[in-house]
Amino acid sequence: MKYRLLELLACPQCGEGFECEEFETSENPDGQVEVDQGILRCPCGAWYPIVDAVPVILPNALDIYSDFAREYANRLPEWSISEEDIRRFEAEKKKTQESFGFEWTIYSTVRDERDEGYVLEGGLTPDFFAGKLVLDAGCGYGRHSRVVNGFGAEVVGIDLSVAVINARRITKDLPKVHIVQTDLFRPPFRKELFDLVYSWGVLHHTPDPRRAFEGLVDFVKPGGDISVKIYRKRPAPAQFVESLIRKVTLRLPLKTLYNLSYLAVPINWFYWTVGRFIPGIRELILGTIRCDRNWRISHIDTFDWYHPQYQFHFPMDEVENWFREKGLADVVGVESKGVRGHKTVGNGESVSLASA
Repeated sequence: MKYRLLELLACPQCGEGFECEEFETSENPDGQVEVDQGILRCPCGAWYPIVDAVPVILPNALDIYSDFAREYANRLPEWSISEEDIRRFEAEKKKTQESFGFEWTIYSTVRDERDEGYVLEGGLTPDFFAGKLVLDAGCGYGRHSRVVNGFGAEVVGIDLSVAVINARRITKDLPKVHIVQTDLFRPPFRKELFDLVYSWGVLHHTPDPRRAFEGLVDFVKPGGDISVKIYRKRPAPAQFVESLIRKVTLRLPLKTLYNLSYLAVPINWFYWTVGRFIPGIRELILGTIRCDRNWRISHIDTFDWYHPQYQFHFPMDEVENWFREKGLADVVGVESKGVRGHKTVGNGESVSLASA
């Protein structure tokens, strides 16, 4: 953890800043000292571990990183989170935490050109990011944090899952990227801090996407931007087929579902060679698997489609109302590869919205 991050963090329980107690430190290639192992302490009594240079600001942090808890047992205060709070958190989010941790640990390929294209969809340019302090809300294994930093931004990536291990791995040599494992419903930062907050392909996998969005808006500074990409509402037959399949896939062990998702590969090949030209067959395939010219992406995207505990779809106008009801204005939709829009808000905040 870079010491710069302490200037940005705030206790999710009381909003005060943290002090850092270092157990182990190291020097990065730029000569900066980083905290590899330690704890963050708040005056309110709350504390959270720093594990392998990543702050873990979650109720079940010591359950996830039990090796850390054992190794430093004689240096750790009594855990400040109640058993009831841990049970409540795990009942709602542990399955999501585990399934995305599995996905982005087993698949962590850096695809710079493709990832850059995704970041710039909807009319954004590299200059848009330059010099900004950015929150990547749901960073997974850090691919978009890496790209946005390459455009000149300082980026804080947060994720619920142990995918942060890979996010740290692919960004550790980037002096202006910080990774935090935390819950985007309770981001541990100072309010109105970021020039840009984005959450791409994440909110629809939370138990309450609208509440998650509304919470993120609070961390955008006046004159800043927020960008979200959310699954759009699909035709009723496709939604029905998806819901039937998910009734089965959600009961399967993750490794079994991951292996079964390889069935998408021959179907994907058939789609690109013949199926996309046949009405009815085309829609059936697209409603069942995720198609891509790259078979590996077809496989992982199909797995990504069927493993999440939560998966919501919204019509564009409903999501636009989220913005309006938060006091944002001048909502304009611009269609680009699916449904995408950029919104300029009358109170000085600029908001970008997309549904995929």
